Amino acid sequence: MTAEQQEAARNDPLRVGGGRRHGWSRLLGALLACLLAAACSGPHGRQATATSRRPPAPSNATGPARRDYWPTAGWRTAAPRDQGMDPAVLDDLDTLVPDRYPQVRSLLVVRHGYLVYERYWHGFDAAAGHNSESVTKSVVSALVGIALGERRLKSLDQTVGELLAAHLPKGADRRFGQVTVQQLLTMTSGLAGDDRSTGGDEGLTERLLKSRDWVGHILGRRLTDNPGTSFAYSNASSHLLSAVVADTTGQSTLAFARARLFGPLGINGDNASEPAVVGPPAQERAYEQASVAWPKDPQGYDFGAAWLKLPARDLAKFGYLYLNGGRWDTTQVVPAGYVRASLQPHSRPHLLGEYGYGYGYGWWTTRVDAHESFFAAGLGGQRVQVIPDLDLVVVITGDVQQQRYDAEYLINETVIPAVTD
Repeated sequence: MTAEQQEAARNDPLRVGGGRRHGWSRLLGALLACLLAAACSGPHGRQATATSRRPPAPSNATGPARRDYWPTAGWRTAAPRDQGMDPAVLDDLDTLVPDRYPQVRSLLVVRHGYLVYERYWHGFDAAAGHNSESVTKSVVSALVGIALGERRLKSLDQTVGELLAAHLPKGADRRFGQVTVQQLLTMTSGLAGDDRSTGGDEGLTERLLKSRDWVGHILGRRLTDNPGTSFAYSNASSHLLSAVVADTTGQSTLAFARARLFGPLGINGDNASEPAVVGPPAQERAYEQASVAWPKDPQGYDFGAAWLKLPARDLAKFGYLYLNGGRWDTTQVVPAGYVRASLQPHSRPHLLGEYGYGYGYGWWTTRVDAHESFFAAGLGGQRVQVIPDLDLVVVITGDVQQQRYDAEYLINETVIPAVTD
């Protein structure tokens, strides 16, 4: 990466910082330092002109291309050359990552549905779970879409006043009752931002984590703007969505995910850990050791903003699901129309619109070189990037404590240039 790119990564408006501690205190510290960590894959990247050899999934993710198989039982591996990628270029990653990006724990590249590159560093392997941080938001969005498709939710226009009425405290801001599910998804609810990198107040998250009732605490806030008028990146909004999923389905967000999302994709969440955020050390250790885990708040709602743990191969499955328009094999897991809407820029975040970023339903949209793309991103460089016209999914996980957010440059500097046809 050039000196110019390094400076851009340091000053990226989506980049966040903050100290890290061990155990739950480390996780809480991560939140207090803001949970979103995405960095620009443009505007300094090399121009890519390659196109995929096989019919790619449509750029608007309307449905799947014809597939040789589905990786429900596991990813099939293939030689890069067989899937239209230059092995010599991909092999450069073996030395490039540890030399220049020591924070990276895993890097996976899926082309045409085959795993063509998979590496782990720092003692991690394919079985290890990774704290996906704010990638969790994209998973919660998928669950909202599934609940909508099953008519657990009637419409994205349903309001907080209707869906979370039992949680609204006395004296709540009257406007809060009119906030819609769609506004929570697009970060336009009127809630104050709690990410300092986008001008938010991270003290809001600190107070949330100290509360004995997270949902009630959020609903007790006064809105800083009228619903639907402006973007503010809000962890609180995503947690309310988790509560909506749980209350409308009659089960925890994790249980619903097991049955309707993880199960169809072959993600083994049967023994997933679901520790309380404020709990005994044994629960903390269980989280650290788990491959799949999702912490819950004091009322038992799985935290909708972050901390879902999944192995990197499962994160790749999630990206592949959206690459294929929400369809998996013969099952439409997430409604196709909802997926299309999720990947449209419903809002242009302040400071980020000039870089071409948009925000859909829990997903970021952008261009990588000449390619339309969408991605889920989390603190410390966690990333699930999908480039539909190249039929490509890239997963990067990293060490949050190293405060590095530049590994996504690997996508446009090495992965995309490796595409040969």
